[in-house]
Amino acid sequence: MHKRSKAYVLLLLSTFAVSQFPGFTGPAAYAAAAVTATVKTAAAVTEISTLTKLSSMNLGASFSVKLSDVSVFAQDSGNILTYTLTYTNSSSTSVNLANYFSKAVTTGGSVIKGSAVSADSSVKKIAGKETKSITYYANIGKASNVKGLKINMYGWNFSAANYEQRIGTFTVPSNYSLAALQGESKKTELNNVPVTTQASSLQIYHYNGKVYAKVGYSITNLGTRVLTDPGYSMNLKSSGGSVFTLALDESSSEYKIQPQEKKTLYFITEIPAYMNLSNMTLQIAKQDEGLKLYLPVASYSLPAAVTADFTVAAGAIKKISVNSNIVDLQLKSSAVYAENENGIWTYQFRVKNTGSTAVTLPAYTLSVKSAEGYTFPITTTAFNSLTLKPLEEKLIELTASIPLELAQDTLQLQVIPPAGTESTSTIVLPAAYFKIPYKLESNTHVATEASVINNYGTFGVTLQSLQRLPWGDEDLVQAKLSIRNSTSKTITLPKLTGVLKADLNDLTSSTQAVIDNDVSILAPGESAQVTVLAHIPYTLAYSQTKIILQDTTGQFLSLTTGDGAVTSLAPLAAGSAIKITSTGKKASIQERVTTVYTGSSSKTVYSEVEMNSEESRQSNLSRLYASFRSSDGQFFEADVNQSDLATGAAGKTLITFSANVPSTVDTSSLQLYIGQAVAGGKLTSAGTEAAGYVNTSALTLNVKTVTPQSNLSSGISMFPYTLAVNSSSSSLTAGTTNLTLSINYSLTKDSTYQTGTYGHKLVLQFIDPYGQFFEKTLTFGTDLITGSNSLYTTTISSTLFKSLNGGNYRLKLYDEFQGQRMELGSQVYDITVTQPASATDDKDKDADADADTAGEASADNAS
Repeated sequence: MHKRSKAYVLLLLSTFAVSQFPGFTGPAAYAAAAVTATVKTAAAVTEISTLTKLSSMNLGASFSVKLSDVSVFAQDSGNILTYTLTYTNSSSTSVNLANYFSKAVTTGGSVIKGSAVSADSSVKKIAGKETKSITYYANIGKASNVKGLKINMYGWNFSAANYEQRIGTFTVPSNYSLAALQGESKKTELNNVPVTTQASSLQIYHYNGKVYAKVGYSITNLGTRVLTDPGYSMNLKSSGGSVFTLALDESSSEYKIQPQEKKTLYFITEIPAYMNLSNMTLQIAKQDEGLKLYLPVASYSLPAAVTADFTVAAGAIKKISVNSNIVDLQLKSSAVYAENENGIWTYQFRVKNTGSTAVTLPAYTLSVKSAEGYTFPITTTAFNSLTLKPLEEKLIELTASIPLELAQDTLQLQVIPPAGTESTSTIVLPAAYFKIPYKLESNTHVATEASVINNYGTFGVTLQSLQRLPWGDEDLVQAKLSIRNSTSKTITLPKLTGVLKADLNDLTSSTQAVIDNDVSILAPGESAQVTVLAHIPYTLAYSQTKIILQDTTGQFLSLTTGDGAVTSLAPLAAGSAIKITSTGKKASIQERVTTVYTGSSSKTVYSEVEMNSEESRQSNLSRLYASFRSSDGQFFEADVNQSDLATGAAGKTLITFSANVPSTVDTSSLQLYIGQAVAGGKLTSAGTEAAGYVNTSALTLNVKTVTPQSNLSSGISMFPYTLAVNSSSSSLTAGTTNLTLSINYSLTKDSTYQTGTYGHKLVLQFIDPYGQFFEKTLTFGTDLITGSNSLYTTTISSTLFKSLNGGNYRLKLYDEFQGQRMELGSQVYDITVTQPASATDDKDKDADADADTAGEASADNAS
């Protein structure tokens, strides 16, 4: 069998030799000839990166071979040459590859036999009608240039020396480039997935005294399954032959390419500062586990190196790649104001995903760097797990404090990706250095609308009013804002908190932000009213007010105004109603009566107001806060007496306000400043401790002077009570000290209003013919009961009554409030004196003597 096999090979080679070299016959002619297949010389030398024009070589009548690829990968142990031979068997029977072999001949003359790589080593035959490619490798030592390299094809010839007969030679063209040309795409396989690849960019970065090269590698998946990281070795090769291992850049952290998807991955490495950057190549190799060698996969000529600048011009957009999505970064706006020797900066940083898939941004570290070399970190959680859907953008509010001794007009906002772990040794380069335009924060004026853009939308913001009103022994600064949705879509407002500053005085600890009607959703064109308020010493003078609204992620808006806060309001006319429009607390407030209780050294101003509910359900109406304002601008905080109970639908509540003022204050032209009490950023109900007030209105009071009634039967008013003294009589037995006073009265109560605690006292004063007066405090509901023709009696004693033979007495009624009185009316009535019975025993005399003693004591007390 062995001899027959050799004879067959010799016959095959003889047949091949005849067909390959016309004019030569027999083994001698075969041995004497060598066939060289080369690409035709072009008139002009133009580099090529494929061997498609290289002619095939016939190995037999129906069996041919073609050199389809040549690659070299430099290694310390010797450069590894790989070449691919594509065999075509056009016959119907298989061909045994054991009858053929190849050798590489370097330009230096070295001849090395090629061996199949591990993946192809099992291929022994080419089946009939089959075309198959097999890759061979050879260690070619220090040789690296393949131009002119030869691949000799051999068969067995036992008549030849060493039994080896060279059949022909493939010569690599002199214009052949191992690397795909600049801008040229290359079809290859990665992890057995067909792909089209291209080296798209080469960028050079200088950072922290080092130089880095970043290579862009575009891959289009032509296969039907997902391409994941094949684990190949990516290398940057210089024109001088130096090789640097590339690592996947942080912006390309996910090596995952869907079928038919195109993605650009970025690889980075550190290179020497002195290295020549021209004619660099990207080399890709994979490890042959069986051979324990790295074999070349593909090589690409890189575009000319571009030195990248991290600096981004003011207002410009920096496009970065994050997981092969292009993301826009932009410092959209900045503003600064001075505070405590620092420039307080606010920035709006815009991020937008312009890609077609969702992307999670890295947790960037942000800082501001001065031209003097100082770096100030910015604290923000905005980039913690920030995921953007396709075409989604967000505005991130940032703040920084930079000492004014540093130049404020040359600052840069630095955006740095997170550092890699020790195990990954990832190279991290800045995403961008944004130039910060120097812009002083603009001044806002009352009643002027300003445009505010933030992460929630675009708003027209108007400072409707800025007031400075009293709060006990302090002042309350109130800034009322209107926030209008100026977009064409509905916007949901976040939960807002406020910061108020007066010049350099930070009032944050007492600042509240109160949203009228609890508005959280704004349709296009709709507005929300927000009042930001804070306590301030009433003696503090300042010239500038800063108003900030913020949510949990940062600043919502910031306004600064140099307009002075008003300390007085245009009052409503006497009798006018104040409207409360807060959701669930709608009501109208109107003065019922205002009077003044005059004392010896002070006066008590007392005002009753009606609060009429305009709700269709039972409601806890607003707790009110009020101050009296005199015509000369003095404020007197009012004590408020308001029911704690809920008010029924369309119900009425009577609220009283009172304040003790010096007797010198002119009370004829008072105003009542009324606001809705707040605490914790919300309107409070009665019975709840207040920390401020909002929506203040000034009501001109109609101060009434009460004229005492001269006829008590016509009735006197101590609202909600009305008392009429129908008649009164007093009787005395002559010579005695006890006088009996009887009062027939009618008492009614107006139950229209829900009221707080009743703070008035009815004082009854009895003045006898001698001018003595006796007083008694009467309580409605106990001493005096509601109803008609009720009788009240009491006994008054005095020693002077023993000599009283008749005359009259005066009854006076007083309304006493907080220790001060107001006369309501008085009337004179007759005293009836009756003579004692004629039969008087010693026992009666003893009783009279006892009564005289008691009367003297009563008179002493009365006087």
